[in-house]
Amino acid sequence: MAALAFLLLVGLQSCALTASFDINGLQSSPDALKTGDVCQDCTKIFELLEDMLSSSDLQKKIMAGIDHVCSLLPGPAASLCKEEVDKMLPLAITFFTGVAKPGEICKLLGLCNSCPKSEKMLTYDLQAIPQSDNSGPQCSFCLFFVKTLEEMVPQQRTEEAVTKLLEKICHVLPPSYRSQCQAIVDKFSKTVMDAFIHYATPETICALLHMCKHEEAPVFDPCTLTLYSCRDTKTALKCGTLFYCQKFAWKSLNYNTL
Repeated sequence: MAALAFLLLVGLQSCALTASFDINGLQSSPDALKTGDVCQDCTKIFELLEDMLSSSDLQKKIMAGIDHVCSLLPGPAASLCKEEVDKMLPLAITFFTGVAKPGEICKLLGLCNSCPKSEKMLTYDLQAIPQSDNSGPQCSFCLFFVKTLEEMVPQQRTEEAVTKLLEKICHVLPPSYRSQCQAIVDKFSKTVMDAFIHYATPETICALLHMCKHEEAPVFDPCTLTLYSCRDTKTALKCGTLFYCQKFAWKSLNYNTL
């Protein structure tokens, strides 16, 4: 999370230096957020940050500001910097606007230790997931993980985009959740990836991952996915979809491979 916060800090600082914007008169009233309660002040600041980052105009300014900082780096470091920013900044913005909660961030920073609601980040999200008699903690977390992945993945679900997100998603979670998160990532097989890309439900994904019992979600048949059943001749024969793949899925077929 530190890397994400650093990116936003650089971007916001660049905006302050290169552009002027008025946030409901906040600049003319610097004491507007001060309450004397450091926890409450911190929470309000992150609520303001969340609201600011929801603005597409500000997002563009942040990107432009960080790109300018990258351009000042020598040699190939400039292009490498921009490449990393293009990958990480959207994730950082999504984290602060859609995943993290201001009060929980402040508690992790050590500013809200005395807050009555001392549950760790994501607790409310996990509790909000309905649980049947057959479900358990790992199933609930898996459902939460997949739903979070759905929110953060780009609109065009590609294997490359999902893979990149899987490499980073555990790092935006609190340490106590990372081992569970990594356990799910490690189980993300090709079949599970194909199911996710083709919009299988979280319940189905978690059943494929063997983290939710089959009674909770029907077993997913990978042969129903064209991406799987037509990936090669052997699989097409196994799934009984060879004719379909020849006619609709494959641009050309080398009959010598049969």
